[in-house]
Amino acid sequence: MDEIDGAAFFGAVLRAVACTRNHNEDRAEYAAGVLAPAARIREFETELGGRTPTRSEAEQVLSWLDTILRTKRTPDEEREHHTGYIARVSGLSLVRADVAA
Repeated sequence: MDEIDGAAFFGAVLRAVACTRNHNEDRAEYAAGVLAPAARIREFETELGGRTPTRSEAEQVLSWLDTILRTKRTPDEEREHHTGYIARVSGLSLVRADVAA
C-alpha cells in the first residue's frame, strides 16, 4: 500500500484520541500529554489542507497519538489495536521495531 488515505488516517487517529478512556488523574500531565498533542494533530490536519500526509508526517502524527495514549495510561494491547486499525483503514504500512528481520 503506497498512498495513505489522509481522511481515513486522521479520522481514525482522532477517534482513538476521543474514544480512549483516560486512566490518568493528573490534570497538568493530561493537559501537556493529551490536550496539547491532540490540538497539534488537529492543527496539522488543517495545515495539510487536504493533501495526503507523507509517511514521515504520518509517523509524526502517530508519535503524538502514542504520547496521548501513554499519558492516558492506555494498556499496550489497546495502543497496538489503535495503531493497527489506523494502518488498516488508511493504507499505512507499519514496520514494527520489535519484529526481527
